[in-house]
Amino acid sequence: MVELAASVSDEIAELREAFPTMKIQTSTKSFLIASYQRTPYTCIKFTLTFTDTYPDHSVIIDIKQDDVIPSGLKKKLEQDLVADVPLGTYQQVITVMTKLVQFVDNNKFLPCWKELKQTINLVKKDGNGSIITIIESKGKIKIKLCRKKYFYSCSITIDDGYPSTTTHEDWGKACVLKLLSTNFPPKIESMLTTQAVEVVRRMQDGMTSEQALVLSNPIRQPTFDDDTATRQVTETLTNEKLKGLKHDVDTLSNVRDLREKNASKVQGKAHVLKQHAKERKAARRAIHRITDHERIADQVADEKERQWREEDSTRLDGYDLGSSTPPQPSLLALVTFLKERIQLVPNAKCPCCNSLALLEDPSKLKALYVSSSECKTDKEKNERKQARAMRPVRTYCGCWYHYKCLNTFMTEPPFGASCPSPGCGRRVFHPDWPDDIKQLERAWAGLQARLREIDDASMFL
Repeated sequence: MVELAASVSDEIAELREAFPTMKIQTSTKSFLIASYQRTPYTCIKFTLTFTDTYPDHSVIIDIKQDDVIPSGLKKKLEQDLVADVPLGTYQQVITVMTKLVQFVDNNKFLPCWKELKQTINLVKKDGNGSIITIIESKGKIKIKLCRKKYFYSCSITIDDGYPSTTTHEDWGKACVLKLLSTNFPPKIESMLTTQAVEVVRRMQDGMTSEQALVLSNPIRQPTFDDDTATRQVTETLTNEKLKGLKHDVDTLSNVRDLREKNASKVQGKAHVLKQHAKERKAARRAIHRITDHERIADQVADEKERQWREEDSTRLDGYDLGSSTPPQPSLLALVTFLKERIQLVPNAKCPCCNSLALLEDPSKLKALYVSSSECKTDKEKNERKQARAMRPVRTYCGCWYHYKCLNTFMTEPPFGASCPSPGCGRRVFHPDWPDDIKQLERAWAGLQARLREIDDASMFL
């Protein structure tokens, strides 16, 4: 028969034996200071106070309020732990601590309790019919985010080691996101899910939600190599670098005509100037003015290009975090990202034509994504080509364009223009088009040359 504890000292000895992982810092006949830890990020610190009338009166527990135990949970937990304790016996400590250990070990949402409450409020206040369901025993959250006729349904499972992971193999999966169903196009769904997973991974590496969002962008920003450093372009530009190739051609044509005035011709064995001295002098001055004007314009454009590259480099300073940076909680950031994106995409307008980038009716999306192998007749191929032109495409700056509109914007002058979407103004990049302005210029010039050749040939037909 097990001998029951007959004093506070006996209770503490019994506690040490029953829960060897519990850390007891200080123990006297009047109080006990200890902590219980499930993971490095799930640790509860508490103090037990034994009054002069103990054990006839209940032991008093005071749980330390911190990131794990917010104020709302603290009061409720303290009341639940001391409820129904066996008064008049020295079994209150083991009873209270058994409840505490069970609470810590079985509550999967304990390390993200505050985030969970904020997440629930975020989804319920959405106003678009979004739904959230909590499965506490499995540490799983099911969310259906809605906007107009579109929806995105997923589950999020919290790792036992949240905001980190319990095993190295699961690193980057503090919140495991799994798509359940959606009626967004596959490419858009994949882009949203991929970036959401990457946000969680980077936050476990120690980044803030803002940093993780910037660096998880699936549309990669081009890298420019020059003699100063490897720099990147993103920020505001007012497109003055080139006014179009037509301006350059006209300028060169004017310079050529002016140089003709300063040229000479051969008469017999002598070189005779074609124009009078006054006209030649005026031509030389005009050439100098044009040259100086163009040189200054090029310098201004080069300086703006340099600023564009440096602005993003400056914005990304400090993102290279060391291994000592602790993991950051990512649940609220993950749900916030998904909610904002699900709301944004159906309402996004193409900056070029100012119409909705995504069709209002999801059932009509299939026509936009028909593969070439499915098209057998010329009519089907032409319909696919026309539908493909209306596909929504996201650029690096985060704005959505129609494929046809973006192709025109990227391949026709002025090149390197900023995004015309209100409040954006960033340089437009997309991996389907070259980021090198000179390459775009050459391609456009080649196209114009071919069109002129066709026009010239048509004159002889």
